[in-house]
Amino acid sequence: MDDESLGCGGLLAKHPDECTVVTVASGDETRVREHARAMEILGIEHHENLGFTDGRVAEDIPRLVGAFDDLLSRTKPDEVYLPFPSLHQDHIAVYEAGMRASRVSMSTEHWVPNVLMVYDIAVYDLNLYPSDLRWNVFEQLTEEQAELKAAACRAYESEIPTGSHPMNSIKELAASVGHIRLVDYAEQYALVRQVRR
Repeated sequence: MDDESLGCGGLLAKHPDECTVVTVASGDETRVREHARAMEILGIEHHENLGFTDGRVAEDIPRLVGAFDDLLSRTKPDEVYLPFPSLHQDHIAVYEAGMRASRVSMSTEHWVPNVLMVYDIAVYDLNLYPSDLRWNVFEQLTEEQAELKAAACRAYESEIPTGSHPMNSIKELAASVGHIRLVDYAEQYALVRQVRR
């Protein structure tokens, strides 16, 4: 809880009626309340939590993959967004389980056909996971969507550090990503798979 707002809060604000937000790890009462507020700010009505233990998601990858398999069968998404497999052990576990659940398989009921992307969480800027992922898809945002993303991140009051920190510069980071691409604001994603029909 908070990675969804940090990573793709602008996209969620842009398409709230088309998105289901799934958090993997459970938070304490404060974090759950903050998450609900962030979802309200972004206009997200469909969200659920898989109930894994924060910081220990990797301890049962087969169960996590099974939870994702069930989720994909129920929601049948066209697109799946996963965290970039960076320094955080839970991000790596969620990325790997999400990729496995999105596989082509004779035993799965739904395969994500169109787009599978990973989103950027600026707090973790080092990549210890060997991959060829590159920031190659950019979602243009309006100023209002960038501000909603920043407001959703601010909803996580218990997580906000003092001083200079990416969490305190959400709108500025969206402007930086956007300005490089000649738009006012943007989010960046790494495309893993795309099948056009």
